[in-house]
Amino acid sequence: MTTARSVSPDTGEKGRPVKVAINGRFLLAAYGGVLRCATEITERLARMRDDIVLLVPPGAVDRVPEGVPFEVVGRSSGPIWEQIELPLWLRRHGTPLLVNPANIAPFAYRRQISIQHDIAPALRPQDFTFLFRVQWHLSVRWGMLRRGQSLVTSSRASREEIAAQFGVDPQRIEVVHLGADTLPLPGGEPAAAEERAVFVTFGRHGAAKNARAAIDALAELPADAPIDVEFVGKLDPELAPYAAARGIAPERIRWRGMVSDEELADAFYRATAFVWPSLHEGFGLPPLEAQRLGAPVLASDIPINREILGDSARYFPATDAAALASLFVEVSDDPGLRAELSRRSRVNAEGFTWQRAADRWNALIDARLG
Repeated sequence: MTTARSVSPDTGEKGRPVKVAINGRFLLAAYGGVLRCATEITERLARMRDDIVLLVPPGAVDRVPEGVPFEVVGRSSGPIWEQIELPLWLRRHGTPLLVNPANIAPFAYRRQISIQHDIAPALRPQDFTFLFRVQWHLSVRWGMLRRGQSLVTSSRASREEIAAQFGVDPQRIEVVHLGADTLPLPGGEPAAAEERAVFVTFGRHGAAKNARAAIDALAELPADAPIDVEFVGKLDPELAPYAAARGIAPERIRWRGMVSDEELADAFYRATAFVWPSLHEGFGLPPLEAQRLGAPVLASDIPINREILGDSARYFPATDAAALASLFVEVSDDPGLRAELSRRSRVNAEGFTWQRAADRWNALIDARLG
């Protein structure tokens, strides 16, 4: 990210007036699907349009994606930047259409189009700070649903939840599925199969992530079953003590933690299957990214998983450890089933690309600009 270009605040890449501004506060996030989505959409819109600029707080300059024209705005970086300094800049520079790609929008600005992935702060307030919950509620109510504002979400399941939560017509909310083609495809032949089956999953904190499900499934199996679980991503610190309390031998769980995109792609590529046990999601990038690498997917039976995975995955009740353990054994013991699920995975993932998502966003922006 070393060759991003600062541009005039009033003209775009080719000297044309800036008609579209992107809220760049998302660049301050450390990791996660929201950051992935916002970055991918921003990079592609910047290549597709010459009337666009990314507005960033001072602390995000070194994170601007390569090739994206940007302008540094204000002096702060948190809610004050987003709710005060950003809208003031917009009003001083002709009130361009503001694109908010990361769940939060200024309360007091009308010309904007925003994405809201889910209603997690309403469903699980314990997972969010009080300040964030207040900002989120005000942002959706006053920054996304008033006249002159447009709201986008990433799934039909989320559209229904947002509409019910805020009492609006679901048809006011556009659905744009996300992409799954960020991770690099490994080259060469796959490594030789391991003697033990390895089920890869994420170890994120938060009750809705249901990360303990894979541990509970292991506990249902005999201690000598040749089945291991590998946790990737930022790990909930309570997982390891929980596994020990469940009597899981240390060698049966691999605690990988944070990994690079290349390492994550490799984990998906060699996995016996990817396990996605969430109780609730707005979309769910990891199972689709795993599918693109050919991993069979075992997913919790919730509406969003059915929407994006269809018949390409095997499902289990999210809180039924015995059902997941049974799938561990079935997939481990049946090479033909693994091959068929891998084939279905690749076919399904082909339908989710970031360029397709960016094309939809570009069309929505053009419609708003008239």
